[in-house]
Amino acid sequence: MSNFETLLANMNMNNIRLSPEIDEVLNFFNSKRPMRDHNRCHAFMIFRYSVAKECKRIGESNAILIGRATNHLWNTSTSQEKAEYSNLSQRIKSHYN
Repeated sequence: MSNFETLLANMNMNNIRLSPEIDEVLNFFNSKRPMRDHNRCHAFMIFRYSVAKECKRIGESNAILIGRATNHLWNTSTSQEKAEYSNLSQRIKSHYN
């Protein structure tokens, strides 16, 4: 089994499928990576944050694996799950406008 498959098997999808709270995302974007253009905040970016957070929880820090996992999980997400992340990104944008 590859590292990628092992990573996917060890992830708790409940921590990813449910979008994070808006305050958590705002804190992340404002503290660790200040965003100069908040309009660039989009659903996939927030989804990647959730995947990276879950990877950190299980001890994975390989950026390439995290990126592959993010792409795979985004492509296999339902339209409802994507819509939740999209709605969150819109709320974040409106928070700054």
